[in-house]
Amino acid sequence: MPIEQILRRSEELDETIVRMLDPDTYPVYGPDGLRMGLSVTAASLSLEHARALRLLVAGGFVSSAVPTMRMQFEATTRSAWLLFAATDAQVAAAGAPLTAETEEAARDLPMATGMIKELAKASANVPAANAPAVMLGQFNRLQRNALNSFVHGGIHALRRHEEGYPVQMVRQLVECSNGLVTIGAMLLAILSGDTVLMRRMNRVHEGFEDCITPMLPT
Repeated sequence: MPIEQILRRSEELDETIVRMLDPDTYPVYGPDGLRMGLSVTAASLSLEHARALRLLVAGGFVSSAVPTMRMQFEATTRSAWLLFAATDAQVAAAGAPLTAETEEAARDLPMATGMIKELAKASANVPAANAPAVMLGQFNRLQRNALNSFVHGGIHALRRHEEGYPVQMVRQLVECSNGLVTIGAMLLAILSGDTVLMRRMNRVHEGFEDCITPMLPT
């Protein structure tokens, strides 16, 4: 499939998700409102990164699009972690007003690999955490080293920027980003508290298999 067609199908997936999600319908959360609100923000941020990635690919800036997928992955992971696994103290640190002191305190929060490990532990008591833990863990194992290389200007970034990108690699980049999009969308559906929406969002990938990399191990 040509890149232009995958990008068009990706936009259709995005539009389908947006039509299903109405930000104004999110409930006013009770005592756990900070946790829920931060998780919504992180999931929304992950969808924004996906849109930026597609714009970069469409403009031919693939070397910048790849690190953007790492940002998308980490925002998606943080959304799931905040919702299912973070302690109250960690949530408070993540949601504190931005100052030099709170910035320093937030350095103690786990990075992506640590968040995934905590998600996996939480899934023993919170079954809903299992799917994102498995899917994000699979992504982390397969993509972490290459993404780190692109972010830090390593061998992957240098060689690809000099030699160019095979069409198949660019296609897989967009398809993988779309896989993360479906995870972020599912988290937003869970956060809405609407069980009908959750069931519908769990099937949002149907009909878009041509532009999504499955996140579950095969």
